[in-house]
Amino acid sequence: MEKMVQMQNLVKELDRYLPGHFLNEELRPGELTEVEYQHSMLSRNPAILAKTMFISISSERRDYVNRKPVKWTDGNVQIIGKENLLGLIVTETPIESARFTTPQFIVENSWAFMLGFSKLVRSHFHKPAIAITGSVGKTSTRMLLTHLLNERKVLENRGNHNTRFAIPLYMSKLLKEPDVLNLEVSLNALNGYDTGSMSKLIRPNIVIITSIGEAHLSSMKDTLTIALYKAKVLEGANEETTLILNADIGTKERDIILKKARKYTNRILTYSAKGQDADVRLKHVQHEKFYDVIEITFFGETLTYRLPTGSNGLIENSLAALMSYFQIYKEIGPALLKMESFQSLPKTMEMIPLYLPGNQEAFMIDDSHNAAVPSMLNAISYFKTHQQFYRGNKILIVGQIADLGEKGPEVHVKMMKDVLESDADYIFGYGDLFKDLFNHEKSANVQWFENLKELRLVLRDVLDEDSLVVIKGSVTGSDFHKLGGLLKEEYQKKTET
Repeated sequence: MEKMVQMQNLVKELDRYLPGHFLNEELRPGELTEVEYQHSMLSRNPAILAKTMFISISSERRDYVNRKPVKWTDGNVQIIGKENLLGLIVTETPIESARFTTPQFIVENSWAFMLGFSKLVRSHFHKPAIAITGSVGKTSTRMLLTHLLNERKVLENRGNHNTRFAIPLYMSKLLKEPDVLNLEVSLNALNGYDTGSMSKLIRPNIVIITSIGEAHLSSMKDTLTIALYKAKVLEGANEETTLILNADIGTKERDIILKKARKYTNRILTYSAKGQDADVRLKHVQHEKFYDVIEITFFGETLTYRLPTGSNGLIENSLAALMSYFQIYKEIGPALLKMESFQSLPKTMEMIPLYLPGNQEAFMIDDSHNAAVPSMLNAISYFKTHQQFYRGNKILIVGQIADLGEKGPEVHVKMMKDVLESDADYIFGYGDLFKDLFNHEKSANVQWFENLKELRLVLRDVLDEDSLVVIKGSVTGSDFHKLGGLLKEEYQKKTET
């Protein structure tokens, strides 16, 4: 309670701590428990609105953060009609219609204010703070850990909102005094622009690096460069910070991260799904149709748990989540029991039943949340290991991988080899980078499609009882990401002939 009062006092006396002034000295905020900067995220509950700080970001500030013009409505305009309902408005330009009704803190630069406020509330937060980064696996690892901590009050990202513009918002929400801060951090939030790595704001007690792979190659030279940038997540660390590192990362990339880590901490723990010499290691996986049984060596002790839709990537991420849980609570039993009930984001290895005519049922794994080379290989691996449990046709549908820059064609040539070796009954391709590769194949069961309508028509002919369909591709560069939703809508209701 004392810390909560302390946090609230910071808000009531903002002018003592940060540059700016209250528009009306007689209007100071009461208790505030929420912070937002987008109208669409404001609660519709008047009681919550009355306890919300709205930071009004101008188009100029938004363009600055993004380093290019973006579509953004000035914050003062966003809240027209709600300006009298909020607990506090932080703005560069006073809102005259709320001068006598709503506390307003006037600042010169709202982005600088949010950075300063984040730093201020972080200095009064004394509970676990976790920063997670990696080419793939950030979101799943974060969500797994939040699931394991479901009896605690966890502050985490919404969806995969993890960029430079996002991190200070979640840091500002420490005003709510959670039990754990659990943030995934993108490469965009770790570069040297503006204030540098956002890890300096987070000041993590635990850092997790899940992977270094072929993502962001449109803006990064190679995976070594990606490792250099991902290692910046350690710039907010100190000697008490624990690094939890995937030992299966490439040797050169891992050396880059370890060199950076040792500048800040000697508390380095590793995990491996390939049997390497690590603190936590995968021993055995027993595949089943709807879940996998995982056996691991956990700091010398053999443990077992079950994971739903257990792709290799999710298994790796579960090791990192368990290690983080153990670092916080020094026990592991409760976490093992919770693993089986984990559910990830929609379109992230999401299992969806497809109800076909004649009371038949097929199953779709929608993994079109996004795609990088490691996650594409992960989806193909899942397809290969789990197709044995399905009696019907096995169908792999791949969309192109975005954000590869000039290396796109070369990467897709390599990827096509894995696609063709998936043992699928039917392989469907989508996106320009796959077009020539698929059209070069002479098999009638390997087809590239110009549009989703044609793909869905052919899919209707090959779906049968107990089919397995796995969908994997990027959300940018085409409309491929709509496919899972369209199929879900088409086959969501049980039908009869």
